[in-house]
Amino acid sequence: MDAPSSASDAERELDDLRARAYGPHPDIQDDAVALARLTELEAAHITSPPVGTDAQIAAPAADADGARAADSAWTAASGDSLDPAVGVASVAGAAPVEPVAGSGKGSPPPFRDRVTAAATRRRVFVAGSLMALLAVAYTVAWLVGPHPDATLDEVPDESDRLALSLIAFLGGDADRSTLRGYQLLGKFQPWFHVDTQGMHCFMIVNRSNATVDGANCVPPGVDLFADIGAWPSFGDYLPEDLPNGSIIRFHYRGDSVHVFVYPASEGG
Repeated sequence: MDAPSSASDAERELDDLRARAYGPHPDIQDDAVALARLTELEAAHITSPPVGTDAQIAAPAADADGARAADSAWTAASGDSLDPAVGVASVAGAAPVEPVAGSGKGSPPPFRDRVTAAATRRRVFVAGSLMALLAVAYTVAWLVGPHPDATLDEVPDESDRLALSLIAFLGGDADRSTLRGYQLLGKFQPWFHVDTQGMHCFMIVNRSNATVDGANCVPPGVDLFADIGAWPSFGDYLPEDLPNGSIIRFHYRGDSVHVFVYPASEGG
């Protein structure tokens, strides 16, 4: 008398565990005991026969025997044969009809495989969402962030005599293989090099009077730039409408240098 109740309890437990595995907020993959129990119940559910009385179980068998007997009698009378592969009568002598591949209902994949597949889909979705958010963030930052007033590209001259002499004059010791120059901005030319201590150095050379107007050395990975003051009235910078005392920042970007102009206040 306890068997139906036990079966109902097992069905309810199986439903609860399935909800934890396949519901909108799955959490069973973190519960080893619940995971093992669900695997056990799934296996029992697939292999166990349907619950019913002996009469209910025996009736289909009897019907099946009667049907087989009737089919045998029909076959003997008509001379036709029943093709068991497709479940329909085929005329004797005709080519047998091949069953369609995959038409039968197969067993469900193992539970662990289904949980792994669901977790993989969630990770792919989360990763895709994060990538989309990062793309939007970078786009917004580019739109609202500062844009350089000029971009100076690298020039092929890697052994400029003036730059090397100025580095030596400042007491630096450059690795000549790292020396890199960029396009001129008026009279000013940015130069980059790595010194023998591994520091990244950046200087702005005024080629009109062979002097350094801005220099800076930082450890690798630190933002590298150099500032100079602009005095158009003295001919130090080409744009004559730029107020005296304005700041020009040269920002090192590897293959190029970004230039930002910060005008001084007119009343200053």
